[in-house]
Amino acid sequence: MTKKIKLKDTLNEFLFNQIKNDPDYQQWSLDFEMPAFITDNLSRTLRDYQIEAVKHFIYLFESGEMQKAKHILFNMATGTGKTLTMAAIVLYLYEWGYRNFVFLVHQVQIKQQALANFTDPNFDKYLFKKQIKFNGKTTPTKAIERFEDSKRSGINFMFFSTQMLYERINHPKENSISTEDFVKNDTIIIADEAHRLNVNTKKKTEVADENNWETAVQSVLHANPKNLLLEFTATVDLKNENIHKKYKDKLVYKYDFLAFNKDGYSKQVAFLYNNETQIADQKRLLIVNAVVLSEYRRLLAEREMGVAINPVVLIKSVKIAQSEEDRAFFHKVISSLRAEDLKHLERMAEEKKDLFDTQSLMIAQMFYWLKSAKANLATTQDTTGLGAFIAHIKERFSENNTMIYNSKTKEKAELLPLLDSPKNTIRAIFSVNALNEGWDVLSLYDIVHFDISESKKVSLQDIQLIGRGARLYPYQLPKSYHRDDLFSGDNAYGTDPFKRKFDQNPNDNGRMLETFYYHFVKTGTFLENLQKDLLGEGIISEGVEKRTIHLKPKFLESQTYQKGFVLVNRQEFRSKNTQSDIDLTFNRQIIASSYKLHTHTLTDKEQNTALSTLSYKTIKISAKYFSRHLLYKALILAENGFFRLNNLKKHIMGISSIDEMIDIYLPKYDIKYGHVQGKDIDDLSAHEKLQMLIGSILPEVRKAIDKYLPIVKGSSLFTPKPLSAIFQKQKNIYLVAYPTINEQGEKTFIAPDERAKAQSSHDKEELQYAVNTADWYAYSENYGTSEEKRFVKFIASQIDKLKQTYKNAEIYLIRNELDYYLFNIEDGRRFSPDYMMIINDVQNKQMYYQCLFEPKGGHLLQKDDWKEQALINLENLSQIKFDCNHFGEYQEIKCLGFEFFNSDTKKHSEFAQGFHDKLL
Repeated sequence: MTKKIKLKDTLNEFLFNQIKNDPDYQQWSLDFEMPAFITDNLSRTLRDYQIEAVKHFIYLFESGEMQKAKHILFNMATGTGKTLTMAAIVLYLYEWGYRNFVFLVHQVQIKQQALANFTDPNFDKYLFKKQIKFNGKTTPTKAIERFEDSKRSGINFMFFSTQMLYERINHPKENSISTEDFVKNDTIIIADEAHRLNVNTKKKTEVADENNWETAVQSVLHANPKNLLLEFTATVDLKNENIHKKYKDKLVYKYDFLAFNKDGYSKQVAFLYNNETQIADQKRLLIVNAVVLSEYRRLLAEREMGVAINPVVLIKSVKIAQSEEDRAFFHKVISSLRAEDLKHLERMAEEKKDLFDTQSLMIAQMFYWLKSAKANLATTQDTTGLGAFIAHIKERFSENNTMIYNSKTKEKAELLPLLDSPKNTIRAIFSVNALNEGWDVLSLYDIVHFDISESKKVSLQDIQLIGRGARLYPYQLPKSYHRDDLFSGDNAYGTDPFKRKFDQNPNDNGRMLETFYYHFVKTGTFLENLQKDLLGEGIISEGVEKRTIHLKPKFLESQTYQKGFVLVNRQEFRSKNTQSDIDLTFNRQIIASSYKLHTHTLTDKEQNTALSTLSYKTIKISAKYFSRHLLYKALILAENGFFRLNNLKKHIMGISSIDEMIDIYLPKYDIKYGHVQGKDIDDLSAHEKLQMLIGSILPEVRKAIDKYLPIVKGSSLFTPKPLSAIFQKQKNIYLVAYPTINEQGEKTFIAPDERAKAQSSHDKEELQYAVNTADWYAYSENYGTSEEKRFVKFIASQIDKLKQTYKNAEIYLIRNELDYYLFNIEDGRRFSPDYMMIINDVQNKQMYYQCLFEPKGGHLLQKDDWKEQALINLENLSQIKFDCNHFGEYQEIKCLGFEFFNSDTKKHSEFAQGFHDKLL
């Protein structure tokens, strides 16, 4: 029996943690910017965790140690966008000279999906821009069968099932690929669902058997020193001793479903089950429940949220032979559906217990909404709206809108990749196990489990399928959604289309669009075991807990609350450029070279030798070195159209022609040109100069323009709004419990984390402080992170000094629970500082200070550095427009931002010094 390993003892030894904790990587990461040839050529934006995965790979690849990047594994949960990460790495490797990419899959439908994702520009989920451009030249993607068909200027993909690769390698035929092809051609092998590559590795001892494709893949990998194997999987059994050993130095990035869930990218998973005894009624109830919730979700999305979606229901039959019978029964139920069929759901809604009884609350909301004016279903004859609602169900779930997909019957298979399209009409799919892996659909919202046996057990397939359904369908809430004003504190909805919107509003009926339902008959211990396994995978959370805080009576009675204000700014398009903006953008040095150093092909010694032979001189982007015709051509070809006049006008106000760019702005740069002997600037051909402009100089110009002249910025003008309109008298905080590993390496469920603990009664002395009785703390309690609680204790240590400095002023610290937002003046990005302190001279009106603070854990300092700069810049960049008639006359009004508060000794002393300098 294979030995099982405790991961807690060895996880830090894995490659991904070695990289993350490497000081060299951390320093490198500070200056890293994702190459424009990646971001400009992808059809969608990389998420933070995908960027981190690509960064890990690039760092490893460019480390100069080729063998480290030769065979690596990305362990990313189902639905986290492995294919987009693959596409980003493909673009990166293309830039480094790779042209041939072999894509390995193990199922036919996954192969077809991958083929469309990577090579069909007309496919909705094509991963690249319709026109991929490198150095101004269009780069096609192409599916090929043989290396002979490879295009040197293109990105060439070969798609093989795992069995096909094995057959081609071990039984070569004429005009077919062989091992020799992989010797001659530098090749990247991308293995999807790569846990299936471990045929031999899973065995306790290696078996001398060449007849498996793990061995075939390894032979391809080692046929050429430059060949790379990039594995991607959601499933890797690191507790298996042999798997653990194999991947310890190969696991380059790990992002599990728990992290995915915590970051808000997944749907919430709910269960709707019944305990009926008659078999026909059991199945009928399951069908009714699923189609009712599905069609309610579609109508709600369309009529209240402005989102076009056709939610899919998957009916999971026990056996393939039953799929047709189950489909026939399904349509019998649909054709005979009537209002009385919804009575059991109405009873469930009436029996709701509390806010977190997900089943009953959301169903109660459904019946209320169906008869509302927003639904537009109810009439004077049918005040419940159920008649029109059932008519919608019958139309949308007609026989033309359902299909069967299993290993024997692949009806309408061409529609599988199109299910997320708003034009999709398929609403129900009948299957067994054929769609457990590799099925890319985000509009799956309901799964009906037709196994009604007493002895049914939870299978890995159940978990995989629920994980697939738990991926969030991206959507954007309309600005008008339950929202009177952008700054209204009781409307703290999320704004990221790819994340959940209602974590702080769990009783909002819009949550239906980010809730997945699993429908089944509750028998035996099935539900308990299912929940246990899903908790273990991080697919569901332990539950939701509510904490309530309220503004203290003394604060409500204060002048600050009743007559005070907060200073707010808005997002706006760039309307002018200051001389400082122009200087920062163009009066810069750019290091350029016609010589490209590919570190992955050279040793450190060779790199140093090559660099030592470079000579440097300073040149200008001017007629002396570059002809006008050449500059025109470079500006047209570089950076995917960034330098076209229509785009430049959005960044550089008043520019009227490309000639101005050439004559006024580009000559401001100093170009430090590095060259080898015989490649001085005057020795270069026109083509070489063009390539240097496109490949080295203009990408740096673009970076500077993006950074210092962004199209969108935050207004520097701040205007007052009544403080009482921003901060709610009572605020609910919703906290989710997630699994965690305790000191013994066991998985436990903490409900929930530090934010659940009140600071006034905290069990740790270093975090405990009686904010509930502090006259300067506005809310009744502080449920913050440990860093936030340390910040409050810091303010407590300074409050007497503040009162001495600002005699007779009202001083209040207010926890900002997504009530107040600030737009970064430089680039318009929105964020919500954690704390606001008001210092209000109510008697003499000498001053009114709004002070904004952000306590920040060490792991976020680098990522959120832009927020810190936005806060620090407020004092110098903000201008305040004020109506004295409404808010009173003050001699001095300031909007102050401070460095991040962090309890690390060095960072803490910097914050304390800044606090003292600005306020004391």
